[in-house]
Amino acid sequence: MSFNKQNHNPLAQKTASAQVEAALARLTNEDTKLGERLINAAVAGAVVARQPADTMLRAEAAEAWNSIKLVIASHLSSEEDVVLPWMKSQQNFPPDLILRTCEQHTRLRELARTVDAASFTTGSNEAVTKAGTALTAFAVCLDDLIDGEERDLFPMIQRTLFGESNGAGV
Repeated sequence: MSFNKQNHNPLAQKTASAQVEAALARLTNEDTKLGERLINAAVAGAVVARQPADTMLRAEAAEAWNSIKLVIASHLSSEEDVVLPWMKSQQNFPPDLILRTCEQHTRLRELARTVDAASFTTGSNEAVTKAGTALTAFAVCLDDLIDGEERDLFPMIQRTLFGESNGAGV
């Protein structure tokens, strides 16, 4: 979907804005649900990285990863497929917020690949240590991303959307 071409078509612009608004509501809800799971993932990753031979800790780390893995995959895709293209299409949207979001997504995807590359249940101690460390880093990075979204990104998107809807009628 190309948002840049839609800027010249008011109907397409309203449709894109509605999609972003719906995505923003969904993402905010997902951010809230992920809060406690991130703490559990960070702790489980750190503990299993220090004691990779412990089967209970391995199971807890696997459970923590599985509890956030599906939510975050859809979360990142929604931001990358709907929100980021829209942000890039807005003339006055702060480029630093776009860049920071892209960099954090890249980092999260790299960490997720590292966690997914190992099995917490059957992997070697070395692989579990690496995956546990990556899981902790993933949880911390995601927590930072969510904080930045709530503090900077989502309010800027709302201001831009609000300005669009009010500016069209004035």
